Amino acid sequence: MKSIFFSILIIISIPSFSQKTASSVYDDTPLETILKDLEKSYSIKFSFNPEIVKNENATITKQKSLAKILESLQAQTSLFFEKVNERYYIIRKKTKEGKITVCGYLFDKLRQTPLQEALITNKNQSKTVSSDKNGYFQLYLTAPNDTIDIRFLGYKNRRFIARELQSTDCVKIQLSEDDFQLGEVVITEYVTSGISRQGANSAINIDPSKLGILPRLVEPDILQTLQFLPGIQSPTETASGLHIRGGTPDHNLVLWDGIKMYSSGHFFDLLSIFNPYITENIKLYRNSTDAKYGNRISGVIDIESKNEIPKDLGFGVGFNMTNIDAYVEARIDDDFGVIISARRAFTDLIETPTFRSYSDRAFQSIRFFVDNQKLDQETVENENVFYFTDLTLKTIFDLSKGHKGTNKLIISSIFTNNNLDYTLNIKNIQGFSEPFDENQRDDLNFVNQGANIKWEKKWNKNFTHLANFYFSNYDFRYTGLREARATIDGFLFFENNIEETNAIKDVGASLHTNWRINATHSFNSGYDFSTNEVTYNADYSADDFTFDERGNNITHAVFGEYQLNLNEKFKLSAGIRGNYFSVLDATYWEPRINLEFNVFPDVIAKLATERRNQVISQVSNYLPNDFNLDNQIWLLANSEFVSMLSSDQVSGGFTLNKNDWYVDLEGYYKTTEGLTSFANGFNGILDLETGESEIFGVDLLIKKRINNYRSWISYSYTNQDFKFENVNDGRYFPGNFDIRHNLSWIHTYQWKNFEFSLGWNIRNGRPYTPADGITETEEFLFIDYGEVNSKQLNTYHRLDFSSSYKFNLSKNDTWRGKIGFSLFNLYDKENTLNRTYNIRFDDNNNFLLQEINTISAGITPNLSFRIDF
Repeated sequence: MKSIFFSILIIISIPSFSQKTASSVYDDTPLETILKDLEKSYSIKFSFNPEIVKNENATITKQKSLAKILESLQAQTSLFFEKVNERYYIIRKKTKEGKITVCGYLFDKLRQTPLQEALITNKNQSKTVSSDKNGYFQLYLTAPNDTIDIRFLGYKNRRFIARELQSTDCVKIQLSEDDFQLGEVVITEYVTSGISRQGANSAINIDPSKLGILPRLVEPDILQTLQFLPGIQSPTETASGLHIRGGTPDHNLVLWDGIKMYSSGHFFDLLSIFNPYITENIKLYRNSTDAKYGNRISGVIDIESKNEIPKDLGFGVGFNMTNIDAYVEARIDDDFGVIISARRAFTDLIETPTFRSYSDRAFQSIRFFVDNQKLDQETVENENVFYFTDLTLKTIFDLSKGHKGTNKLIISSIFTNNNLDYTLNIKNIQGFSEPFDENQRDDLNFVNQGANIKWEKKWNKNFTHLANFYFSNYDFRYTGLREARATIDGFLFFENNIEETNAIKDVGASLHTNWRINATHSFNSGYDFSTNEVTYNADYSADDFTFDERGNNITHAVFGEYQLNLNEKFKLSAGIRGNYFSVLDATYWEPRINLEFNVFPDVIAKLATERRNQVISQVSNYLPNDFNLDNQIWLLANSEFVSMLSSDQVSGGFTLNKNDWYVDLEGYYKTTEGLTSFANGFNGILDLETGESEIFGVDLLIKKRINNYRSWISYSYTNQDFKFENVNDGRYFPGNFDIRHNLSWIHTYQWKNFEFSLGWNIRNGRPYTPADGITETEEFLFIDYGEVNSKQLNTYHRLDFSSSYKFNLSKNDTWRGKIGFSLFNLYDKENTLNRTYNIRFDDNNNFLLQEINTISAGITPNLSFRIDF
């Protein structure tokens, strides 16, 4: 393993990172001669019409950088120079009708240092460039009234009309630090455009509106996008089944506008419930989380929808092969704005190839007994009526009344719903004394809804507070019918009615403050209150069995966090959080320290350590239910099936960012206590066992950009070991998702208005527990299992493809369109995702051991079309 990393470091150190300046002096020299010399000196290429450089001369009197030379040439000629990328430049006439160019230099207002990799966007054309190391940028525009947005994480946004930036010389623009955080160096393209990394806590920020194309995604999907980052994977091929550095999905804290989400997937987690077209930012923590986040031991996914009053009316509508969506954002008056979005599946009305593939993937677990048995005289009838909806409403009130500083009241609400009515009838089954019919019906509905009221006020230039009040409601309801009737006379051989409910009512409030002491020091603090009521009920008529589990927990939490920033060379974040859980009547303290410093100008080292606790978890449902689509239920730690989870993690690594090479390497060690066998779903273990886990992992990202082509390799090594006193003789054994090696190689290319993306993923198969046979007693039949997780599924691999085309529907670019196409599992590889066993009977009523494999989705096409205004 070490040799691999040393080899990688040697390879990435080969390219030369030198900077050049022009060595020649020109006195009233033809521009064509100067351009040829610059192309040779800087290994660049100019694209232009030869006619426009005729009769153009220029003078360069001293040694200068390329940016200064081009600025001088632009001032002396009737031409302007547009930078496409590090190698290519376009030259156009300034006097071209209706066309203008703007350029400028971005500086930190306090330190007067240039700001590199800030984002400068022409809103009318949806075109973005970034500033270079000197803070320089240049944009080629359509009209003088184009809107220019300048954004740099950690600084206040600035907006201009293009004509305001027109000048003989490039204008100097100063950006002020945001009052909420210290200025930070930002990696604006962590893997692709729209994904950036910030600060000492290594948070990943995602802006869906700026996302570059990604393989298999026909349009942005918030949770599936996260799976392209190292350390995050979905072994079950679902959107919301995110395993972050060895943790399970229920170990992740998912917030939407401050509302805790207990279900984040549509179509049985194959799609995420969050509408990307009203989402402004997603902040992801794989480790070293801010102290304000609590009650989860793995990742944090903090999703924030648009928070500003819209400038004017805007809307968008689109569809793909599973659903249709729309949004509207409007300024009602100067102090009030509204943003509304809606999405609904049409899968209950139209059956598309995408829906059929998703159905095959989702419903295989409840029809394996049909697929794996010969149906000689039987006939099978099934009907699947499924659809999902999600709705959001957001109102934004500006309470500042024209005064300086922020004073806003924001009300957000979300509603998500999944409905399924599934019937399966197998007629004329040969058995018993006469043929019989087997009937099955499953009605499933689960809702996650919530609302949040947020008051954000800046009291002065150094002190800000944020007050929140929220509620979240999760409601899972399932009703099932199983019966067997004689085909001829309808005699009832067997009947079972099943009812299950799992509900969570979560209400909370918080007050967070930010005190910016000066440009170097700041302090965040706050108090959080929440109350959780969790219920689970089950009723199985055939076994005359009922189950009722109820719990309530009140949490009081306080936190404080100090941040130090020394000239962007040394950053420190040190905090502590204290949680009192009433269900355990105990207080738990969680220290967190994050450190980042420059070891070389282009190399940043990082270290972090933290402790976190969790009092609510999901467990596997082992009760007699043949409907296996959603078998995870939420319970509090006072249940006999769930313990409080406590986790410690330490991590360290470095990043290198130079000459379009980006390398991020990080190792971590993580321990977790309080794991239960029910929460982890071990085959053959029906007794409650409590244990622990150790995880050692390494995450590596290597990215290279060449003009409009990007390629990156994401690799994760994860060694996950469990230990339970009465499992496998108390020895450590591989965890359920011990996937040691996971490698993705992604390619994206942009050509004019087209984008293409191809991605290949290969990883180890997950562990499983083998079955050795069947034991029969006078009363029971049961499966004999071998050692837990002692076998491994075959290697998983898959190739995905996506493409898109953007176009304008109006001359002023206000109406924009986009067409997308994707193929999931391009070469239709049949991957095994999980393996379990069951006991079945043959035609002679002899029992047999049946192997049940959950298979990945086959080749799945998708097509999308949308219009935005």
